[in-house]
Amino acid sequence: DLSGVTMQEWDALPEVGDRTWKQRQKRNERFTPVPDTLLEKARADTQQFTSIDENKGTDTPLDDLTQIGEARKTHLALQLRGASDSVTGQTVVDPKGYLTGLGSIKVSSETEIGDIKKARLLLKSVTSTNPKHPPGWIAAARLEEVAGKLGTARKLIAQGCKECPLSEDVWLEAARLNTPDVAKGILAQAVKSIPTSVKIWLYASGLERGNLKAQKRVLRRGLEFVPNSERLWKAAIELEEPDDARVMLSRAVECCPDNTEMWLALAQLETYENARKVLNKARETIPRDPAIWITAAELEEAHM
Repeated sequence: DLSGVTMQEWDALPEVGDRTWKQRQKRNERFTPVPDTLLEKARADTQQFTSIDENKGTDTPLDDLTQIGEARKTHLALQLRGASDSVTGQTVVDPKGYLTGLGSIKVSSETEIGDIKKARLLLKSVTSTNPKHPPGWIAAARLEEVAGKLGTARKLIAQGCKECPLSEDVWLEAARLNTPDVAKGILAQAVKSIPTSVKIWLYASGLERGNLKAQKRVLRRGLEFVPNSERLWKAAIELEEPDDARVMLSRAVECCPDNTEMWLALAQLETYENARKVLNKARETIPRDPAIWITAAELEEAHM
C-alpha cells in the first residue's frame, strides 16, 4: 500500500532510467593490445640524448641522433639507388656530384660504417655487371679511400684501368691515389693508351714540378701527339726563356692559328719590323679580331 509511504522514503527512491543501453554499450567495447614494435618506435621517436656542457656543467639537449642516422641512411640510399641500372651503361646518378659527395663522408659511428658496407655492395654490383663503366670504378676506389683502405682503393682503380683503358678519368684517379713515383709509371702507361689526352700530359708535367728539364720534356712530347692543343703550348711556353719562347710561339701560331693571345705574345717578343710582319699575318688569319688591329695601331703609334 503506497498510501503509507512517507516523503523521506519517496525521496530515497532511485531515479528511473534506461540501464539496458549502458549495459549494451559496455558489452560492445573491444580493446586491442598494442604491438611491442609500435611501442618501441614511439619510444625511439621521442628519445633524446644529452651531453654535459663542460663550461656550464648542465645538461644540454641535443637533436635526436636516431632521426639524423635515419636521414643519413636514406640520403645515401637515394644517391646509390640509380646505380642499379648501370648494366646498360646509363645511370641516373650524377657521377661527378656523387664522387664529390664521397669526399665529405667521415666514418665515425656504427651507422656510418653500415652505410659504407651497403655502398660497397652496391658499387661491387655496378663494377661486376658493367665493368666498362668508368664512374663505377672511380666511385668504388674513393669509397675505400674514405673508409681508410687505401691499398684496396689502389687495387680497385688498377682493375679499372685494365677494364677502361680509354678513360682518362680512371687513369688520373689511379695517379692521384698513388705516390708521385708510382703515378709517373701509371701515366706512362696511360699515354700509351690515350696519347691525345691533354689532361694526362698536363698531370704528368705537374708530377715533374721542381725538375724544369723533365717538365719541358714531358710537354714537348705531348705536343708531338697533340700539336693543336693551346693548353699544352701555353704550359710549355711559360717554362721557356724569351728566345726559346719566341721560337716556340712561331710554331704555336702555325698549329693554333686562331689563338689571338699567342699572336700578340709573339709580336711582343719580336723587333719592330718582325712584329709588324707578325701582326699583318695575324690580321690575315683572324681579320675580325679587334685586339690585333688595336695592337698594330699602337705599334705604329709608338714608332712614329
